[in-house]
Amino acid sequence: MNKAVELPIVQPLYGTYQNHGAGSAVLKSNPSIRNWYLNQVMILQCNRKFINGFTTPNIDIQQAWWHNQPYLEQKRYEMQYLSGYVNPVIRELLSDGYYVAFEGVDDFYVPGKSWYKERHACHDGLICGYDQNDKTYSLFSYDSNWIYRVFKTPQKGWNAGRKAILNEGTYGSFICGLKPKDDEVLLEPETILMKLREYLDSSLEKYPVTEDDMVEGIAVHEYIAMYVGKLIDGSIPYERMDRRVFRLIWEHKVVMAERLQKVEDALEMDHSISERYLPLVEEANTLRMLYASYHMKRRDSLLPVIQKRLLRLKGTEEILLTEFVKKVGGILKK
Repeated sequence: MNKAVELPIVQPLYGTYQNHGAGSAVLKSNPSIRNWYLNQVMILQCNRKFINGFTTPNIDIQQAWWHNQPYLEQKRYEMQYLSGYVNPVIRELLSDGYYVAFEGVDDFYVPGKSWYKERHACHDGLICGYDQNDKTYSLFSYDSNWIYRVFKTPQKGWNAGRKAILNEGTYGSFICGLKPKDDEVLLEPETILMKLREYLDSSLEKYPVTEDDMVEGIAVHEYIAMYVGKLIDGSIPYERMDRRVFRLIWEHKVVMAERLQKVEDALEMDHSISERYLPLVEEANTLRMLYASYHMKRRDSLLPVIQKRLLRLKGTEEILLTEFVKKVGGILKK
């Protein structure tokens, strides 16, 4: 076996959650799989529980988690049954070209990780390398400064984190080898058109505040505006705010802009709609930064601004995507 292995990481399409990032960060050997994300992964969703006491909207994107990625070979092993062989299995997988996703490791014990020596948190991440010379793993994960990057951490600390979770009797801790398949994945304008129609078929009438199941589609923006309203009136405490909300919205716009451009190219359309969409990406990034600023230093005056601009972004996106759907639908009918 090699003394050291380091597998390449690419910038993931979605990286708000590490379970999102792992699925597309491993695509160096087959970048065409990116098209699967453009074809399928666009439907925003959130819960409505925050209206009545929950402190997070749990915003997400359907199918974005690596578990749902059909173009990854996946070799899963429950850590409770591997006994003393967890680390040899990890090294064998990496040596064979498999990245190693993990769930059920306590960040508190893992040097460099997001909650190291701050808080016990059963968390996940991706191992992309090992070095037996200094007994380290290379993790692609959020570090102690909340930057999503590759960094080295002692294998000893990572093992302490996984053992802590197993000692609690929390079964569900596992490692999973991930390797891109060789399939060539093509852009599918017809599938994208169908998913865009699904995304736009969403409103407060379809998802009223009186229900409590998941909200899906463009109406999620209105629920996030309500979430900001709960921060404004104090019914969700500043200390309990979900810091991730606007990063995911920004990532959604970045990928949507790429999606529109790729469809326009595939159908030999002009870029009039995607070019008008690009300012929404910038606006979403501005909202992300304003929200992060509020998280770092509480300034209540920022929240009404964020709320108003989010609703305006949603309205503009709805207009542009509706126009895009009509235009692409007409071309595909010919």
